[in-house]
Amino acid sequence: MSIIHPVRLPFVLPVNAEKSVERFINVFIVTGEKVCIIDTGARGCQKGILDKLSELKKTPAEIEWVINTHEHPDHIGGNSFFEKHAGPWFACHEEAVRWIENPDIQYRERPIHGFYSLVKESARITRTLTDGDELDLGDGITLKVIYTPGHSSGSISLFFPVEGVLITGDAIPPVGGLPIYDDAEETRESLQKLAELSGVKTLYCAHSNRPFTGGEVEEVIAAGIDYLDFVESTLAEVMEELPSNAGQEEITREVLLQLDLDPPPVMPITVKSIMSHLK
Repeated sequence: MSIIHPVRLPFVLPVNAEKSVERFINVFIVTGEKVCIIDTGARGCQKGILDKLSELKKTPAEIEWVINTHEHPDHIGGNSFFEKHAGPWFACHEEAVRWIENPDIQYRERPIHGFYSLVKESARITRTLTDGDELDLGDGITLKVIYTPGHSSGSISLFFPVEGVLITGDAIPPVGGLPIYDDAEETRESLQKLAELSGVKTLYCAHSNRPFTGGEVEEVIAAGIDYLDFVESTLAEVMEELPSNAGQEEITREVLLQLDLDPPPVMPITVKSIMSHLK
């Protein structure tokens, strides 16, 4: 019987004042002796989590842990609800604490359109996690923390060794998707770290339509590394063609066009992603 239950939660992501897109995020309910929720989605997603809990014959009062894979708004939007109505322990990597506990600071330092439609209120982190930490959820269920920075400085992946399940949040860049990471080299190192992890039977990513199993796991991680290499080589070609005084936004625009992202979404988070390849 499965003890790790993915929950696909739809939400609306405002792109700009005129446009919004429908997105989804996968969060997870772990039903050991202690109920654990991994990520809480965007603001308003708590209803889907509550519905799944009810289906599993669990109540919010049974939630002992909420773990955030990282600090971005679509992963922490339901934290405040569960803090008020369930009172679990909240955990994340120490690098993620500041933005989770202070969404206003996150918005100032990483502005995105419609930020407050994704997260409005904060929740207090009660335990920080570091690479190699293990949490005992009872009934023989152990969760191991793997520090996988790159997408953000506070990104972690979570591995269940007995079940062979790996949950990576946004650590693996989507091939052909929008490059969104703080540090390209850290992202690559994290992917190589995940590739060396033994015993993975099932891989869950936050925004994938389905889990990956068997040989697909290695393929997905390798494809993420290849995509980073492709973005980097594309950037090198663009910089050869553009004048030496080209600005970061112009460079980013041309790279995104070469990646077939048209119209190119040039915004602070994509500029940071592309330019991180120059570190």
